[in-house]
Parts: sequence; C-alpha cells; structure tokens
Amino acid sequence: MTPTLPPGASRRQLRKAVLRMRLEMHRQELRHEMLQISQPLKQVREYGQRLRQGNAPFLLTGGALALAGLLGGKRGWRRWLRLALIIAPLLRRRHSGID
Repeated sequence: MTPTLPPGASRRQLRKAVLRMRLEMHRQELRHEMLQISQPLKQVREYGQRLRQGNAPFLLTGGALALAGLLGGKRGWRRWLRLALIIAPLLRRRHSGID
C-alpha cells in the first residue's frame, strides 16, 4: 500500500506517510508470523478431521482392544471386549450419518 501524496507535500505529510508505511509493514510481518505459528495447529485439526472420516473409529476400537489384551490382566480384556462390542455399532451408526 503506497500512500498518495500531493506533489508539494510538506515534511510533516511525508513523516506521516513513512509512519503509515512502517505500521503497515509491521502489520504484514505480524500476520505472516501468526500464519507460520498457526500452521501446526491447522495440520493437527486436519489430521483430526481425517481420523473422524473413513475407518478410523473401527481402527481405534481395535487398537484399544489389542492394547487392553496386551497390557491387561486376566479379566481386563473381557471388560474391554464388552466395551468395544457396545461401542462398535454406535460408531458404525454415527459414521453412516444416522443418529
């Protein structure tokens, strides 16, 4: 943004124009820095959206079940299996768009 000045601009008008240019430059620098800082957050949001689509809920349920089977005791895996069997139809219904 270049300020328009009359041909016979005074020193005061020139100073004001330079100050406006500096402020605009700083505003653009801040905007650029904020875009760079917010890029990882945007990537995390997009990753979360991709997880919610497709077969991710089923994969997460299966992963939780496998982890419970590996880390759980003798009775722990039964509880996780029961929970997975309850949650899987709910996830399938939510994924198909029927609520």
